[in-house]
Amino acid sequence: MQSAVEKLRKYRDENYRLHDEVIELWENSLSKRNLSSLGDEKWLILEQVFKSALHCSQESIASDCLEQLRKQFKSTSHRLSTLQAMYYESIDEYNKAEEIYSILLQNNETDPIIQKRKICLLKEQNKIHEAISELNSYLEIYQVDQEAWSELCDLYLSEHDYAKAAYCAEELILLNPHNHLSHERYASICYSQGDYEKARIYYFSTIKFNPNNIRALYGILLTSANIKSRTTIENNNKIIMEQILQKYKEIIPELLPFVDKALQNFLSS
Repeated sequence: MQSAVEKLRKYRDENYRLHDEVIELWENSLSKRNLSSLGDEKWLILEQVFKSALHCSQESIASDCLEQLRKQFKSTSHRLSTLQAMYYESIDEYNKAEEIYSILLQNNETDPIIQKRKICLLKEQNKIHEAISELNSYLEIYQVDQEAWSELCDLYLSEHDYAKAAYCAEELILLNPHNHLSHERYASICYSQGDYEKARIYYFSTIKFNPNNIRALYGILLTSANIKSRTTIENNNKIIMEQILQKYKEIIPELLPFVDKALQNFLSS
């Protein structure tokens, strides 16, 4: 039991989102033991398992954890009310979830967690335009929330609004300039807009921060194919192709012959 508790504690402290592993620990060990010996940590574990159960569509586990939390805490508890609303979301009772979130926001209209939950609620109902509007309002207050900028970028991409998605991607690069995934995302958006020169620049910056990013290596090849000046680009393509083949040789050697043939056909086209 101790090792299972320590693992959950580590996941919680280091913000690991290993939901399947949490559910496995619960089913194989913790659900069969008396957690009262852990003191107040019992309630943290129940909350952790509850959230993982929602992610894994384990409704019965989520319901059981929520019931134990209800017995311990008052129905007026802000935290418990939030969990209750999340449970309503998971079973598609959106009106009940919306009602709870609205009440909670009356007490604190700038509560970031509840605002984000309301945005999730709109997404779940496929109300994308409303979700975009709410997320923009949220970012007027919490301008350095990288998760929110990333979500807004994805929403704009789902609407094929590449200009606004590019703006969000630029904000992410400004907030965390060394994150290779932000550079890669921006490069891909530029590619979709037909700005191959800029896309190529940011695919190269992706490689600068993470040489193992194969998507960026492929991106360099694709952008190069759409750029007119050929001399130095053809030489660069050969170098990039060698790097891609090397990555496959190290990670998935059985695919190497197929990738090699595909790249040769691409370069000769």
